[in-house]
Amino acid sequence: MADKLAEMVLVSLRLATALGAHPRGAGLSDLAGVGTMKKLDGFGHESPYEGETNDWITPKWLIDAFGSNYFDLDPCASVHQPWPCARQSITPPQDGLTIEWDGNVWLNPPYGPYTSRWVRRLSEGGRTGIALIFARTETELWQDHIFPTADGFLFLRRRVAFHRPDGTLPKSSSGAPSAIIAWGTDNRNKLIDLCDAGVLSGAFCDRAFYTQTTRVKQASLLGTMR
Repeated sequence: MADKLAEMVLVSLRLATALGAHPRGAGLSDLAGVGTMKKLDGFGHESPYEGETNDWITPKWLIDAFGSNYFDLDPCASVHQPWPCARQSITPPQDGLTIEWDGNVWLNPPYGPYTSRWVRRLSEGGRTGIALIFARTETELWQDHIFPTADGFLFLRRRVAFHRPDGTLPKSSSGAPSAIIAWGTDNRNKLIDLCDAGVLSGAFCDRAFYTQTTRVKQASLLGTMR
């Protein structure tokens, strides 16, 4: 009995040591709350952010599908962009978040910890454009900024094979499913047309009728009217 108890204590100590060595410094309290934690972004933990580059280039076939010069601005193009995605491309050292976003925007944001900043910029101020991001619909970005504002969503049938800045393809596709999100009626209709023509394949969904964010806004508006 004593030997078994000693063995259990040893196992517990090993487990505690392993948890303490976790990159996040995770402890038992962290693990207990995993099921209830709210993801703030949902992109920074993806393999592109942890891998060789944050720059994953939109496949040329996807840009070609929309037609020549369909997009006016790509605010976060790579310095070594193998093909343009819009009439105007903003590359480092210029910061695409500090310039005016005019016209129809193409947004394939850097896949790092600041992805949400780019998408939120597109979702604000009545801008028009299309974003290509991971379909992490449980994240705060989707729930609070994308679903309440976007006019259409295309959840692609297959994962997208993004290119490296030199134009080459990795051995495998992206680490998560992607979605194409449209702001503006014309962009919404364009996605439907491309689906009807068989150019893009997936599930198209119209603007979200009801979200937690819109419910809160409606309740606030009703409160001011009383």
